[in-house]
Amino acid sequence: MTREEILQIERTSSESQIQHVCVCWFRHTFAKVAYLLFAIPNGGRRDKRTGAVMKYEGAVSGISDLILLYPFGGKASLCIEMKTPKRKGTSAGRQSESQKAWQQLVETYGSVYRVCHGIFEFVEAVCLYLHIDPQPYIDDVLDKYPIYR
Repeated sequence: MTREEILQIERTSSESQIQHVCVCWFRHTFAKVAYLLFAIPNGGRRDKRTGAVMKYEGAVSGISDLILLYPFGGKASLCIEMKTPKRKGTSAGRQSESQKAWQQLVETYGSVYRVCHGIFEFVEAVCLYLHIDPQPYIDDVLDKYPIYR
């Protein structure tokens, strides 16, 4: 597939679908540390009781969607907030105030935080965090994108 074809698919995909592709790519590409990247089930719609139980159990408002718990290069972890591609005239693809506060907190205490609007930004964020050239991994996405869906 071409980069433009993938970007077109992402423009009509949900944040959940985009995140799924990113997690599949990571787990396929970095199999030895596949499960050090995990999702935080903090979003979505739920009733007040479920929300209260989650808060009681330690849920934190604004926490990133994904965390790569792999200390590297003097940093504690990579926190990734997934977003849909920005859409003109909407709030899609933008961080909430609580997400901005979480970002500031984790960066203050030694983690890297990135907002990713699709697979290409995700690949670049992971590769830059790991200090590796992203281009071969982007080429891999172009070659194998359908298997990650």
